Amino acid sequence: MNKRIVCALMIMLLMIFSLAGCGVRRKNNSTTTQNINNEENTSVLSSTEDINLRDLDGKKSNYLFTYKNQDYSAKYTKDNWHIKDSYKITDAKDIGIICQALIEVHPIHGKDLKSYRKVDDLVYEWQQHNLAYNLLPDDNSWKEHAKDVDLDPADQGKNLTQIYEARTGSKLDINKLKNNKKVQGAKNSSKVQKIKNIVNKILK
Repeated sequence: MNKRIVCALMIMLLMIFSLAGCGVRRKNNSTTTQNINNEENTSVLSSTEDINLRDLDGKKSNYLFTYKNQDYSAKYTKDNWHIKDSYKITDAKDIGIICQALIEVHPIHGKDLKSYRKVDDLVYEWQQHNLAYNLLPDDNSWKEHAKDVDLDPADQGKNLTQIYEARTGSKLDINKLKNNKKVQGAKNSSKVQKIKNIVNKILK
């Protein structure tokens, strides 16, 4: 089954629990799913040159790129690009251009350690982290890790639940998350619309 469809079905499942009272805790506008809603159709990049990717110290490890007038750190270690605060970047087309710029400098191997990762599956991994950041409650220990993305061989093709389990060593238990969340007073209709917007963005 297509990865995007699987991801969309997973989010719709989360929506069902959300309607049962499992809401996403909000903390400042910069950390809510409203980010994703507002980012729809806001692609600003047309080429890899637009992000001005530059090597900060000439050591081919510490890089900086600019997106929407904000600088982002991109640190390269062997077969790994670590992008700090990647959750702030949500437009799929722009994520693709950023990933293309990164792998033109340092390609990343696939999980077989022979092939090289393509832009589309790097975008998919980035989106899984974004989903985790926006859907996990603020008191979940993995939320802080989900704000950054590591593009590496190990996570190629993994969806949100698989990445979560690999990082935490435990199952993504929706009921446990539900019990740990403090539900804010958002209306159900608002929750549904926000999650639909996320699903539509994945399928776009």
